[in-house]
Amino acid sequence: MKTITYSAIPIDAGQVHGWKDIPINGAADPDPLVPLGPLSSEANMAITSSIYFGEHSNSPYAEDKNRLQGSLLTLFARRSVVRRLLAAEQLLPPGHHLLVFDAYRTSQVQKSLYDSYKRKLKEKWPGMDNEALDAETQKYVSIPSTDPTKPSPHNTGGAVDVVIVKLDRAGERELQNLRSQLAARTISFAKRVGLEIQLSAIIRHHGTMLDFGTPFDHGSEKSALTYYEAKIAAGEDLTANEMRACNNRRLLFKVMLQAGFQPYSAEWWHFNAPESQMGAATSGQKVATFGAITLDEGSIQHEKTRLHVHQESLRLHAEGCQGKVQDAFQAEILAAIQGSGDIRLAAKWPAEIIAP
Repeated sequence: MKTITYSAIPIDAGQVHGWKDIPINGAADPDPLVPLGPLSSEANMAITSSIYFGEHSNSPYAEDKNRLQGSLLTLFARRSVVRRLLAAEQLLPPGHHLLVFDAYRTSQVQKSLYDSYKRKLKEKWPGMDNEALDAETQKYVSIPSTDPTKPSPHNTGGAVDVVIVKLDRAGERELQNLRSQLAARTISFAKRVGLEIQLSAIIRHHGTMLDFGTPFDHGSEKSALTYYEAKIAAGEDLTANEMRACNNRRLLFKVMLQAGFQPYSAEWWHFNAPESQMGAATSGQKVATFGAITLDEGSIQHEKTRLHVHQESLRLHAEGCQGKVQDAFQAEILAAIQGSGDIRLAAKWPAEIIAP
């Protein structure tokens, strides 16, 4: 099959200078947080893997020593952001899908990430003063602000971290079959849970993340959106692998922009809604509408339900055929995991702990 070469990303794409100075008109913000992925009533077709919760084994945060306090299993985003993600998915070539690693982030997780990366920078450059450390840290992790006029992008629900995965033909057929079953209006909650476990397994077993040149959350200049474009502009010849990574970045950039997102220059995986301060800066808007936001009671209950399903799945997998099944809910989970294996395993989605 002939490879499509996508248009180059402009060298100055995703520049966000002065984004914190853009005012926020909170009165013009009716856009709530809604859940993505499993059990979502609006976006259950979205494919998610909560990287900072350590939902799957590709996440370095799945290890006990790296756990992040306050991390969420459910990925939440503003309703308009969710709709844009679903639109971007439709723009991808056949067999390709968006995989969302992170969206709304609690202040607690933001602080943990910031402090961790800053500490590693200090270890690498012990002579760097605190102001320089803060500036360097904020290239990859926004400061956990308590100032309502300067929220961190992910705390607004208007920032998303995404990659593209590709399924083989057999996997794509299975995925579409499961999605058709999930679309049935009369489906029970227990049956839905079982089907979603199977759907997750299809993505984990058959979905390979495209090569973007670095793993997700890699913390160096290679993660810059236009790293390869700059090399080309400087007259350098890219290797075949570098050109493939460059082209994959172009594809992600293309579909996300067409869906209404704005890029971020330092991270090829990070995109902002134009309603956020950072997105407003790159789109040329004078005012933002997305400020900091917290989970409402409905979102909190959704997270509790997701955690219950997750914990029951882990228990039943560990107990195997000896697992105690008391109702249809547990029976569907057991049948799904017996057919698809450990719900945590995902080997083909490279990710790192942010490190200099």
